[in-house]
Amino acid sequence: MEGGTISNRSNPNHPAFRPVIRSTPRAFILSGQSLLVQEKQHPEKGHYFTLPGGKQDPGETLLETLKRECLEEIGAEISTGRLLHVAEIYRKKANDGERQHQLDFVFECKVADDYEPVLGSHPDPHQIATRWITAENAQQIRPAYVTKLFSLGCRRDHEVYLGPFDD
Repeated sequence: MEGGTISNRSNPNHPAFRPVIRSTPRAFILSGQSLLVQEKQHPEKGHYFTLPGGKQDPGETLLETLKRECLEEIGAEISTGRLLHVAEIYRKKANDGERQHQLDFVFECKVADDYEPVLGSHPDPHQIATRWITAENAQQIRPAYVTKLFSLGCRRDHEVYLGPFDD
């Protein structure tokens, strides 16, 4: 192990991975035909949208994390519902090909009926806004599994475990 990563020198085509799996709860918040998202602008990834949510701190439950992250990122107290889906993400973290193994837990959530999108008190570093989007913007959502969930209305009649996705 070098520099906190696991190296796989026996297979040069297999990128290095960080040793810890990151648990990341996400809020799937629908209002009619609109989905609440974080709007982001990144120097390498460009313009895109993500679901609110983030890294679970030691000692927090997934739902505690989700409520904290939504307050910090989108300035909203949420009510949480059922776990809708789980996806594995292999997120590129550095220019050297290192990837972080992440589990996204997508929960059905709600905000107050009168909620107006705002940046929370501690938005993500590349977050520039919070907004409602419709299906026309679905191709700009990252990771890719969210695009599929949004187009399907995130119904539970599909698989709960969505499998792995590179991001």
